[in-house]
This record gives sequence, structure tokens and C-alpha cells, in this order.
Amino acid sequence: MEVKAETIAQPKAVAKRHPRALRVLHWLIAALIIAALVFGTFIMARLPNSDPGKPFALLKHMLTGTVIFGLSVARLLVRAKAPRLAPMSSGMAWADRIVPLVHRVFDALVLLMIGSGLVMALVSGLPQTVFLGRGALPEHLDPALLHALHVFVARLLAAVLALHVAGAFYHQFVLRDGLISRMSLRAMRRLDGAVS
Repeated sequence: MEVKAETIAQPKAVAKRHPRALRVLHWLIAALIIAALVFGTFIMARLPNSDPGKPFALLKHMLTGTVIFGLSVARLLVRAKAPRLAPMSSGMAWADRIVPLVHRVFDALVLLMIGSGLVMALVSGLPQTVFLGRGALPEHLDPALLHALHVFVARLLAAVLALHVAGAFYHQFVLRDGLISRMSLRAMRRLDGAVS
């Protein structure tokens, strides 16, 4: 009678980093959001609509927003299929509880920012002037309410981004738990067991 060797199930390796696609998307979106916020706040806001360079500035701003939207949708789709990493505690229960909320609020603010900008552009007739070179920019962007919403969301987004960065730095430099390595673009054998 043959005795079959029992096969012992090997435990699945627990992911210690986010998938490469998610890491790349994270840093691309972060760079573009920071660029859009800085450009919109310190350059666009100071250019009067009568300035000959304003349509080109608006074109860059609108294209950046469109790219951010596309990449954000891709990130949400990748994240939905990616394995969840174990949460890393900050040692503060209240802070650990708000981390998932901060991430969802950040996603919502990005989409609201782009949505308000898109509607404002369409209502104001900006695509014809900016993309087709027809007509002149209006003296003021209408409706004023949408412009105010766009500016308010930009400030809120900047605040949430600062909170996110502060939390990451707290983990990395105070707790020294290597949290930032989860999003690192560097190939690291010791985290994945293989170069990624």
C-alpha cells in the first residue's frame, strides 16, 4: 500500500508594498496635483483675463486637470483589485481611525476639484477660446459660485495633502516604521522577496 506524502499548504506571502502600478500612479498624481495647486494659486490667480498669456495658462491648467482625472480613475480601479496592506498604527487611536477617511476625502476632493473646473469651463465657454482660439476670455469667470467652489476645494485639498504628508513624515521620521517604503519606487528585495 502506497503512502502518499501529504502536501503542506504554504502560507501566502503577505504584501508589504503596494503594487508597482499603484505606486507609480500615486507619485504621478501627487506631482501633478502639487503642480496644479501651485500654478493655479500663484500664477493663474494673478493673471488678469485680459492678459494675452492667460488662454495658454488656462490650457495647461485644464490639460493637467484632465490628466489628473484620468490617472485618478486608473488608480481607483487598480486599488480596488490590489491586496490590502495591514494598517500601520501611529500609536494614536483617533489618528488611526481617521486615516481611511482622509484617503476617501482626498479622492472626493480631487474629483470635486476637477468637476467644478470642468463645469466652470463649459459654462464660461472656455474650451472655444482656450482650445480653438475663438473669441476672448470673459472679464470674470462665470458663474462666480463655481469659481468660489473651485478655489475653496483647492485650499481644502492643499490642507488635506499637507495632513497626509505630515502623517507620512511622522511615521517615517518619528516612529521610523518604514511606512514610506510601501510607496517607494525603488526596487527593494527585502520588502517583496523579489525585485519589483
